[in-house]
Amino acid sequence: MANKIQQTVKELHEKRMKMWDESIENHKKYIDSSTGLFLDKYTKERVCPVCSSKNFLKIFSKEGGTYVKCLDCSMIYLNPVFKDEAIIEYYQINHTEQAELVESDTDNFYIDIYNGGLDSIQKATSSISNILDIGCSSGTFLDLARQRNLTTYGIELNKAEFEFAKNKGHKVFNDLLENITFDTKFNAITMWDVFEHIINGEFYLNLMKCLLNENGVIFLQIPSSDSLAAKILQEHCNMYDGLEHVNLYGVETIKKLAHKCNLEVLSLKTVISEIGVINNYLNYENPYIGNTKNKEFIANLIDEKKLHETLQGYKLQVILGEKK
Repeated sequence: MANKIQQTVKELHEKRMKMWDESIENHKKYIDSSTGLFLDKYTKERVCPVCSSKNFLKIFSKEGGTYVKCLDCSMIYLNPVFKDEAIIEYYQINHTEQAELVESDTDNFYIDIYNGGLDSIQKATSSISNILDIGCSSGTFLDLARQRNLTTYGIELNKAEFEFAKNKGHKVFNDLLENITFDTKFNAITMWDVFEHIINGEFYLNLMKCLLNENGVIFLQIPSSDSLAAKILQEHCNMYDGLEHVNLYGVETIKKLAHKCNLEVLSLKTVISEIGVINNYLNYENPYIGNTKNKEFIANLIDEKKLHETLQGYKLQVILGEKK
């Protein structure tokens, strides 16, 4: 059984590596070959997206982008970042590998994660009849929400994925959130691995807050810069892709941003340990397709239970509600 599980995990990472390669191939046309960084015409400098500080420490450059750490609040972010018009164009024509990966999820990895998120949402709000998923891709999460008798809405910029979700019968929009007029307010608004792509997180949290019904909630799943995997692997970690992941929040920085938007944290936990990935790396192997069979503990350091208890898992799941 252990060997079968290990093979399944390895196959999943091999599929993700294909998706990574597709993304990097899309990056190349934006990069100045003489510097290895993105061409200036596509990018702009910025202050910290959480505390607006101009004080930062450069961490590393990767695939054209440069990650920095705010010296005042510890936020990790891309600086410079793509201009709005450049990033919108990029997403509209980007590959559909992520949607294909989720749709072909025969081992229920994504299904289990999504259902866990729905369970958390239904615990956090007393009544839920509808849901809006921003960045809904092909609509797999919305499929599960509909199975729970929720009325489903979605937003997806990628045109191919938008059509896929729309053809499933979900009410889907192929536009930016700020450009859409809805016929209702929502009990829950979700962003699955999307919020880290948003340059102005404060603007979007305030926008989503205005679309909530009374006692409505915002659910975010985001890669965590506080995760043990990110801290150990650093530039070798797929969390840092150089272009799409513009803001990488940790526990305190997401709390700080929520507070600025008059939102309170109703629930916060981590999911996905990446212990197997870390052990591969510590064994001098490719972190994502190495041969370690140990995904439960890092010798003499930490086990999976303790890792999540201390909020060092790979992804944060955060539920926010408006302060009363």
